[in-house]
Amino acid sequence: MNLDFVQSRWAMRGYRLYSRLASLLMVVVGLGSSVEWALRTNLVPDLGGRDIRLTAAFCVLLSGLALAAMATDRRWVRRLASLLCVLMIGLAANSLLEYGSSGYRGIAAWLDGAFGEGLRPPTRMAELAACGFLLLGGQGLLILNGRALVLRELFGLGVLAIAMASLASFAFVLAQQGESLLERLPILTGVLMLVGTLGWMSSVPTTGLTRVSTAATLGGVLARSLLLPALLLPLVYTFAFKLLETRLGVPQMVASTLGAVFTGGSLAWMIWLVASLLDRSERLREASLRLRAAADTDALTGLGNRRKLDDVLAGLLHADRRQRVPFSLLMLDLDHFKPYNDAFGHQAGDDALREIGRLLRATLRPEDAAFRYGGEEFVLVIHGIHLHQLPAIAERVLHAVRANDWPLRPLTTSIGGAEACDADVSAESLLQRADAALYRAKHNGRDRFERTGCAECLAGASGLESMQARSWEQPPPGCRAASQA
Repeated sequence: MNLDFVQSRWAMRGYRLYSRLASLLMVVVGLGSSVEWALRTNLVPDLGGRDIRLTAAFCVLLSGLALAAMATDRRWVRRLASLLCVLMIGLAANSLLEYGSSGYRGIAAWLDGAFGEGLRPPTRMAELAACGFLLLGGQGLLILNGRALVLRELFGLGVLAIAMASLASFAFVLAQQGESLLERLPILTGVLMLVGTLGWMSSVPTTGLTRVSTAATLGGVLARSLLLPALLLPLVYTFAFKLLETRLGVPQMVASTLGAVFTGGSLAWMIWLVASLLDRSERLREASLRLRAAADTDALTGLGNRRKLDDVLAGLLHADRRQRVPFSLLMLDLDHFKPYNDAFGHQAGDDALREIGRLLRATLRPEDAAFRYGGEEFVLVIHGIHLHQLPAIAERVLHAVRANDWPLRPLTTSIGGAEACDADVSAESLLQRADAALYRAKHNGRDRFERTGCAECLAGASGLESMQARSWEQPPPGCRAASQA
């Protein structure tokens, strides 16, 4: 089994597992923070000196419960989850209105008034948190209902940007470089928003941005290999080199130089990884092309085999009727080939078949194709040629075989021709027509050409025997092929 396909399947399972774990984490933290606020206890770790606000905890809890509904296909559960997302959007919008209007008293103000303002951490979520939860609720609502793919991905990217800004700010705080952003977005809230939006994306791994990373393609391999490092390395470097500068006393120039070196090294590593994957992909593509060519080629003569012939005929016959190019078939068979084989041996017979392949390639035009049909039978696909033009082409082939310098004994061939003139003709019926004509050529003395076709083609072709094979004249009036030319 293809390794990329296996990795793709594992990636899809990993995304779905992450989505369930993310929903569980958000439910636990959201519920714990709410209980902590009510009981005035310390159930949830306080990261960065900023507690998660009560309304933000409600949004986290609602998002986690709605995300958990993605594990089931029950319609009523999905509708209930959609309602939870609407409630989360309402909470976030309410907080933004409280910030935007000094006279507006929303849910947070009501809670402060009901339970005593100033006794607990603030209930109203930060402005950036409200923006993030507004986008997160919209993302979840659209995913649950399978709507607006582009818009929901834009919502997710917006939440990612807000959450990553919180993480970057936390790195500066740990390096003792201020905490202005954390006043507007506590780190725990930012982490939960990041977990949530990635959880929503992971719940539908075959659509949106996650679709590429689960694909069994080069793009999927690149996404699985580089997406996480590209996301985390800037945060790690921000923290590490600011820490060197502030905690260990490393000069700013040295820290900046180290940061540039490590950033450049990481970029070079990613470029090398991309180049390696591209190189592997190109090698696999070339190997696949060689295998395909070997599978479609007759090993003895170098011509196309029966499988390749079937593919070519299917492509020609299934083309749009307005774009279909007229074509004809010539089926040829070496005369008295079994006595030749018996007299001179199978090696001589194989040499004769190889020589026939060479003669056919030399005789045909570049746009035509020759195939070994089986044994000593060959099929020629002649493009842009009608039934009345086939005798001249067949005569060229007959003459090439007849005039060839055969080392053991002269060989001749019999040829039967047919045109794909019916709109509903099939590959099987076309081959049967050519085979029937070949049988008549054998029966009428060998080393000759016979043709078969619809009555209109045969009647119209009877007076046009002198036309050359390379002529591109229209078929005789009344022929059904005229509508396809």
